[in-house]
Amino acid sequence: METKAKNRDWVKNAAIIFLAVLLVLTFFSNTIMNRSLVEVATEYVSSGAITAKVRGSGTVESQGLYEVKAAETREIRAVMVRSGQKVEAGDVLFVLGNGDSAEIENATEQLRQLRLNYQQTAVGATNYGGQLQKAQQRYQNAVAAEAAALADLNGNVDFQNALTALESAKSALASAELNYKLANETAMQSIDSLLTAFYAFSEEAAKSGASAAAMTTINDANFAISGAREALGAADGSPNSVSLALSKLDAAENAVLQFALQYPDLFVSDPDLAVKREALSPYFDMTRSYLSDGGRNDDVLDTVQAQMQAIERVNSAQSLYDGFSGMFTESYNSAVAERQAAEAALKALQDSADDYNKQAALTGLSLQDLQYQIARAQEKLDSLTGGTENQITSNVAGTISEVSVTAGTTANKDQVIAKIEVPDMGYTLSFSVTNDQAKRLHPGDSADVTSFYWGSTINATLAAIKPDPKNPQTNRLLEFDVSGDVTAGTQLSLAIGERSANYDIVVPNSSIRSDSNGKYVFVIQAKNSALGNRYFAKRVNIEVIASDDNNSAVTGNINYGDYVITTCSGPVKSGDQVRMAEG
Repeated sequence: METKAKNRDWVKNAAIIFLAVLLVLTFFSNTIMNRSLVEVATEYVSSGAITAKVRGSGTVESQGLYEVKAAETREIRAVMVRSGQKVEAGDVLFVLGNGDSAEIENATEQLRQLRLNYQQTAVGATNYGGQLQKAQQRYQNAVAAEAAALADLNGNVDFQNALTALESAKSALASAELNYKLANETAMQSIDSLLTAFYAFSEEAAKSGASAAAMTTINDANFAISGAREALGAADGSPNSVSLALSKLDAAENAVLQFALQYPDLFVSDPDLAVKREALSPYFDMTRSYLSDGGRNDDVLDTVQAQMQAIERVNSAQSLYDGFSGMFTESYNSAVAERQAAEAALKALQDSADDYNKQAALTGLSLQDLQYQIARAQEKLDSLTGGTENQITSNVAGTISEVSVTAGTTANKDQVIAKIEVPDMGYTLSFSVTNDQAKRLHPGDSADVTSFYWGSTINATLAAIKPDPKNPQTNRLLEFDVSGDVTAGTQLSLAIGERSANYDIVVPNSSIRSDSNGKYVFVIQAKNSALGNRYFAKRVNIEVIASDDNNSAVTGNINYGDYVITTCSGPVKSGDQVRMAEG
């Protein structure tokens, strides 16, 4: 019984595990499947305006093709040109006669090289006379321009007034500086006289038996007077120096007074000491008056203040002048600089005249020698070709597009032996478009060249819209006139038309695909299921009727609001289930 119970428990547990696994797989089957699907990004189909450009490619063809024909049946002894070579009217194309073709080609090449050397030597020759004439003219023009600029400067009232004011202020400053110097020198002389008198007073005080303390007072006064002289001698042109000198004088005079009050016995015992003390007072008064007496105009203090005022006026006038100078003298300074440069260039040319003359003489000799060699080479070529009657020359200027004979063959009368593209007659290009595209264009519209060499200048203009001979019911042939840096046979891609139109069905260009069956898009179809929506890609064939750089207007089994695939993480076929990108 216990064994049967254990068997039943095992079966029950297995059944529970199986049902649990089945339930988990059921719930997560949609997620597991989605991870294995191709992820796609979509955009919805809209309506709107398309600024369409009709695009197409074609081969450039020449409108003017000149055929070179043989005038009579003759043997071609030498072919002087090749396809793609540019020729001028009168250039030799073919040589007829009995000369050896290789020898003729060598003689022709030698003549061409000699002519090229002659042209290069002539171009490289220095035109000293022309250069000297230009340099002289430049110098004359510069002199005239400088004179005109100076006249304009002198005629400007504001500038001249500022200049006059500055000169007047500088003159007043010079006068003020001189007055200050004279006043300062006079005051210095007065202090020197005071020091001399004070020295006599000091000597007399020492003779009278003045004590050391008394002599200290006298020495202090002497130091104060010397300090006044020092302050004046080191004056910086400001009232401070005068004030310092005055304070020193006051200190000295006060020291003398204190000496007299403290030691009156000395003056009683030595009458000369009293006399010499009395002699100091006029010197103190005179020196003080030279420094500042408040009444005269030539003392140091007044002249210092006058000098400072003069400096302020100069600075003000200088600032005004500098402002006008920067405004009015720029053109004059430029004219002066140009005149100096022109003068230096002219002098350099004049100094090197001998070198130029020698070089010109050597160049002339080289050109004469090349002319002689060219004449001999032409004679040799004429002898090989039998003269002009045995040559076929070009009647037009252009580019050789085809050479149909070779040396050693015979050309029959009126046979076309070469073709020359004549650029003056223009080039054409054509390609086919649909009738709807042609309706948006008009003759005279300009086209853009979308694929050609960088920097080349090519112009294309729509000349005519004609039925396409291959598909006259559905297509039109656009013919363009092409000009610029282009030759026949060049492949060009053009884009034309910039008119905007509204369309009902517009899709992103990134959603359009193509294969051998034409162009198509993948439209997303949603199907409901018990586990949610499933998404499938369906191919819908379309026809593009207008495009710009981002979107295209299309026709086909597609509706406004449908979602089309723009990008996908892997290959997609019609009917494949896909996973929508998140976000």
